[in-house]
Amino acid sequence: MYASHVRGSKLELAALSGAIALALVAGGAQAQISQSAERKNINRVGHTDLQGRPSYMPNVIDYPDGRTILFAGTHNNAPVPVAGCTAPALPNPLNNNVCEFSGTVIIDVTDPANPVEKFHIPAPGGGQGQAQSERMCLGSQLPNAAANGLVGKVYMMRNVQGGSSSGYEVWDVTNVSAPVLASNLLNIRSTHKMWWECSTGIAYMPGSKNSVLVAGTPLWYQSQAMLIYDWSNPKAAPNYIRTFGLPGGEPTSPTGMVGVPNSLHGAISAFEHPNASQRLVRGATANDIIGNRIYAAWGVGDDGVMTIIDRKKLLPAAYGGTWVPATPNSLDSPTQAELIGPASPTVGYLTMSAQQGGHTSMPIFGVKPPSMQFHNEFATLDIMVLTSEATADGVNGRCNEAPHPAFLVDISIENSMSAPPGTRVEHDPYQGPMVLSTMWIDPRFGARYPRGNYCTRGARFGVHSSEENFRNPLYGKLTVLAYFNGGVRIWDIREPYNPSQVAFYVSESNANTAPAGYMSNNAEVDNRGNIYIVDRNGAGLDILQLFGCPAQIVAGTAPTCPAIN
Repeated sequence: MYASHVRGSKLELAALSGAIALALVAGGAQAQISQSAERKNINRVGHTDLQGRPSYMPNVIDYPDGRTILFAGTHNNAPVPVAGCTAPALPNPLNNNVCEFSGTVIIDVTDPANPVEKFHIPAPGGGQGQAQSERMCLGSQLPNAAANGLVGKVYMMRNVQGGSSSGYEVWDVTNVSAPVLASNLLNIRSTHKMWWECSTGIAYMPGSKNSVLVAGTPLWYQSQAMLIYDWSNPKAAPNYIRTFGLPGGEPTSPTGMVGVPNSLHGAISAFEHPNASQRLVRGATANDIIGNRIYAAWGVGDDGVMTIIDRKKLLPAAYGGTWVPATPNSLDSPTQAELIGPASPTVGYLTMSAQQGGHTSMPIFGVKPPSMQFHNEFATLDIMVLTSEATADGVNGRCNEAPHPAFLVDISIENSMSAPPGTRVEHDPYQGPMVLSTMWIDPRFGARYPRGNYCTRGARFGVHSSEENFRNPLYGKLTVLAYFNGGVRIWDIREPYNPSQVAFYVSESNANTAPAGYMSNNAEVDNRGNIYIVDRNGAGLDILQLFGCPAQIVAGTAPTCPAIN
């Protein structure tokens, strides 16, 4: 993901300064675009309808020529069927209104006030597959760029979930109006939100090999495990490294189909974090650095697990790691000791309650809470924004499940196998990570507005995901959370024991929105501080900017902001 948000430092600083200047005046002179009546300290500056396609995930990259391009993955249902197209296909106005199954929409967001849709890449499989997630890399950042002819190119990796083409694809998207399929990986089950390290080409991808189609491959009980591939040459098929997962999901698990652990939703590698070489706050060895960690969320909406993975122990020597397979079959079928325990790459393990799952695990390093600076230890923390997805869909009101908040988790102590990083060796070797606080919106908050209580509006209510860009100017200060029909919520996380909501924007339905109503799905923040939120029920893409006190927090000029309760 390194190249997805990289630009020269001078250009980045200039863009950030311009965004903050615009944001600070936005409260008094709103952009010439309609605004939701349900918002605070944030305005919509741009919008595009994404052709009415139900969107899952926005992701942004700075092109070599200075353009900022957004890619929006979609689901394969049509919120509002269109005459002339067989559902779930929708007409593509960029292709003479040809009916196309939803895939990936490419949007030029260089000017946030005037986003321009450039192309739609349909998902393969005749409407049976969907391409919800994507990651991008500049070709020049990938290994052997010159030798492989990658310099000046831009590549997008996306998943295809379901159907005969289930797997992953890489596209050459250098020309955003004429992308070309560069390579693919088929016969993969349960694909979803991958992570692509641009400087190494290593991809950490939810899924597992389909043993029916890949002869001789043992079938994982946990179909959405972690596949690890070397996709450093986007023009060629990737090289398989190994499959990793939670204990009990491996093919030789003694539990069989009983007690199968929940699925991997997504992993975030810190290998390309701006401070990758810096020690973790309780790092005891040379390997305990930010860049040697992968953070994984498992379980989505219930029975969740968050794991912290030692990247070097995960990878074999050919990729800079130390893993030596225990058996000839360990690549496809590891022993349980290779998944959990002192010899495994798993260095942190947090089990969540039965009603909460692991959707997104976004680490924040080196937080110095002002309230803790008088303490003589743990005055600096490594924390995580951990979200649990609300998953229930109902007919009238969608709170047909337990409440689903986001959590701030202290990950300063990863385990108690040694002291340090723990305070002492404990009976439980994985004692360490701990929830400090929750970020929860009372559904009755919505009753302040005409649309009413969030539990009675239709569509889901509860948290879904957070932003995932280490280089966005909000990082370490504010986090952006999507709450489905609760909109997008901005939280001040500088005091992890007491986070406070400082801004929100609740989108509105339009002609493309499904009858259940709008549903803000995923959010991302670019290097300029623009916030992107996409709608799962067809209402499109909103581009937002903070103003007032939250914008001053980003600029470093506001010590605190009044909490919105």
